[in-house]
Amino acid sequence: MSNLRVATRYASALMELTNEQKKSDAIAEDLLTVKNAIDSSRELRNVLASPIVVKDKKQAIIRDVFKKKISEVVMGYLLEIVDKRRENVLGETLAQYFVLRDEQLGIVRVSVKTTVEFSPKQEKDLVKQLEAMTKKKVEIAFSLDKTIKGGFVARVGDTVLDGSIKRQLEILKIKLKQGSFNN
Repeated sequence: MSNLRVATRYASALMELTNEQKKSDAIAEDLLTVKNAIDSSRELRNVLASPIVVKDKKQAIIRDVFKKKISEVVMGYLLEIVDKRRENVLGETLAQYFVLRDEQLGIVRVSVKTTVEFSPKQEKDLVKQLEAMTKKKVEIAFSLDKTIKGGFVARVGDTVLDGSIKRQLEILKIKLKQGSFNN
């Protein structure tokens, strides 16, 4: 079974657990703490992925790293993942959990690349347009990209909205070649 399928299955179980606990926000914060630790620590990722490190040692490391930082529910989940020998997909599982959580809450995450920083009004206008387009609450992460000649490029899931000047010029060139500039 592929790692993504395993991660999705475990993320679904985790989503059910958080919904049962009626503390989904607190649990999500704890899971974000774990995800950030795994994402930022190569050593932790290596220990979790290593088939040489025995599960008791991995569980001890998890207890040591996350004691007093996460709830007993999340700690129990992490220890169970190690007990079932699925710690190698823990990072993917947590990423999938947040995808499922966003779906449940009706949130879509959008990454926007621009040449210059947007003003607060431009950001607000873009959020409104994207919310109207997606019919979901939009959370945007902006980044600067000097390779864009102007405008912006937004990524909504697998969809890319290219509002850059370069793309507009490409469209104009195609229309001119086709003789269909009337649109």
